[in-house]
Amino acid sequence: MSTHEQGPSSGGTVIPTAPPNPPCPTCERRMVVRQVMPVLLAFGVDDVIYGCEKCGTEIKQTIKRP
Repeated sequence: MSTHEQGPSSGGTVIPTAPPNPPCPTCERRMVVRQVMPVLLAFGVDDVIYGCEKCGTEIKQTIKRP
């Protein structure tokens, strides 16, 4: 069983991509993923916690799985 989806027009394999990591609201550096947790009672949705390696700021975003 394959986890890849077939592209309708190209006939090739399409690999879904995650949204880019957000910039830090404090120092504008690109944040890194700290933790990913599924949202309870919501199918196909994850809470992603991003953290800044420079200043330590953390943010949480709720993202739909691709």
